[in-house]
Amino acid sequence: MREKCPVCGNDTLETNIREEDVQYFGRMLIMSTFCTSCGYRHNDVILVDQKDPVKITFVASGEEDLKVRVIRSSYASIRIPEIGVSIDPVTSGESFVSNVEGLLFRVINIMSQLLRDSPENREEILERLKMIGRMRNGLERITIIIEDPTGNSAIVSERARVERGKFNTR
Repeated sequence: MREKCPVCGNDTLETNIREEDVQYFGRMLIMSTFCTSCGYRHNDVILVDQKDPVKITFVASGEEDLKVRVIRSSYASIRIPEIGVSIDPVTSGESFVSNVEGLLFRVINIMSQLLRDSPENREEILERLKMIGRMRNGLERITIIIEDPTGNSAIVSERARVERGKFNTR
């Protein structure tokens, strides 16, 4: 289907929706929106089955852990305490399926933008980018905490600590 793009205003926004049954998560709707005029895109994953809120904690301590799958719903917040990073749904509410290394690339991209936009914080940002480099090489551990009030996020590892129920998500 084609709709009006919220960025350029042209009727060139295409949305594709498909339902899949995904191991560990059940039925989900996968939505992908793309404007053929300006390149705007938005992706979202919605689990069809109702779930309790979830808090997931995973500590990656080596190169092999960088391959662990990370699934974030558009309602989830992600924190990486070692580098003081928080990705909240208000600021970056797009869902994604990636791995730990892909998540680190997302953080690198955000910090690179901050480096351009906030030169007064240059030294602090550069230090955090160096730490991320060490994490990507498996030289430093990284803690990933996902809090999702919809219960639709996951870290696919036997070592991920999952807490379900009613608790305060950020």
